[in-house]
Amino acid sequence: MTRTKAYFFATVVLVVAAQAWPGPVRTGDEVPAAEEPATDMALSRDSLIPREDWKLRIEEARKRAALARRDWQLNAPLRTLAPAPPERIATQRVLSDDTLQPGDIVSTDKGLFLFRGRSGADGQSTDFVPIAPR
Repeated sequence: MTRTKAYFFATVVLVVAAQAWPGPVRTGDEVPAAEEPATDMALSRDSLIPREDWKLRIEEARKRAALARRDWQLNAPLRTLAPAPPERIATQRVLSDDTLQPGDIVSTDKGLFLFRGRSGADGQSTDFVPIAPR
């Protein structure tokens, strides 16, 4: 089959299919074609509800929004994460320092400590002794 005959055949098939197609199927909820407004935009199901029902929907949505806002405000303290104070961060950093040698003195948020060394089978447990102030 030549290219021209193929295009002709495809065109005939499209025309026949367009003629045989019944169009959109309508349900009982939709507005008949004679009552449809002349607009290019497709009507949604929400645009066909009565004004009173629409106002009720808006009022219910406002109530749900107010409840969500109140719930959000009540749970605000649970959502906020307070950053750790710099003193605590520095203390954690110095107590886990791998370069400490026995006899080193470290300053923490709880005072001065003397590092005695690492103990335990794994050598990971650290031993600090508080230094009494003079």
